[in-house]
Amino acid sequence: MDIVPVDNKRYRYAYHRSSWLVAGKADPPAPCRLYMHPDSPFTGEQLRKQVVSFEKVKLTNNEMDKHGHLVLNSMHKYQPRIHLVKRNESAGNSPITDLESEEFKTFIFPESVFTAVTAYQNQLQSATLVSLHRNK
Repeated sequence: MDIVPVDNKRYRYAYHRSSWLVAGKADPPAPCRLYMHPDSPFTGEQLRKQVVSFEKVKLTNNEMDKHGHLVLNSMHKYQPRIHLVKRNESAGNSPITDLESEEFKTFIFPESVFTAVTAYQNQLQSATLVSLHRNK
């Protein structure tokens, strides 16, 4: 699995419109990392019979990350991609360092596009706190 930028834009959330708006040009993308499923490799039979979950994927905005997390820029749109890589038995569990040198098929689900954020703000609570502060 990897996660790639959807476009070259940065976004901001407009609370009054309840929508994401373009806020400028994207930051330079972080180096692309692959996440190898911890239970892989799978046989074709296993893939047909069980659900494959990516709930253990970890995301960060820290470009200096040394733990193998996928690095994203906050306030940018991303598309997760699933890659099925055909490996021969001699490859075993060796890590995939160059996807292009492998035999693979990529699956993209357009409904999984998301905007990465690092902090949430409850606009209603903030507005209440501001009005309470003004009334004092």
